[in-house]
Amino acid sequence: MMAVSYSDGVLHSVTTPTPPSQNSDDWLLFLNGLLPTMNQFLPGLPWRLQPDRCVLLYDNAPIHSAEADAFILTNGIFRLRLPPYSPEFRQIEEVFSEYSHHLKTAHNSYPGVPEALLHAVALSKLAAPNLASHFEHSLLEAVLNVPELCGPGGPWEGLLASLPDVRE
Repeated sequence: MMAVSYSDGVLHSVTTPTPPSQNSDDWLLFLNGLLPTMNQFLPGLPWRLQPDRCVLLYDNAPIHSAEADAFILTNGIFRLRLPPYSPEFRQIEEVFSEYSHHLKTAHNSYPGVPEALLHAVALSKLAAPNLASHFEHSLLEAVLNVPELCGPGGPWEGLLASLPDVRE
């Protein structure tokens, strides 16, 4: 599991052995390490004044439990779940593809090195500017779909309407 930020790059990463697959306990442990690196969302404050790293965007994987949702809210982080099928946000997978490439390179470059160290090497290669380009690509695609997502009958209907929107 990995949390990345547009401005800061990788915020937190945890590698779990698979199989078995990740579960809701793994997700809670991941959040326990991630949330201290985030800032609280300040209700009523315009978006442009909100601190960086105050929104957690994640998908609808079964490991994302109601208990974890409550934990996120208790820590003052704004939750934004993707709709069940969200091809317009799939570009974030580019980050994982880049990470996988660096991990394979590390395996070939450093044979016999412990797995955890190889993951650390791969993570160190994920530069914030490259991650930002993946986010920009995803954002451009998402903007095309926002009216559909937030409009009548859309999975995010009314979600953004409650947020303060002050423009200069």
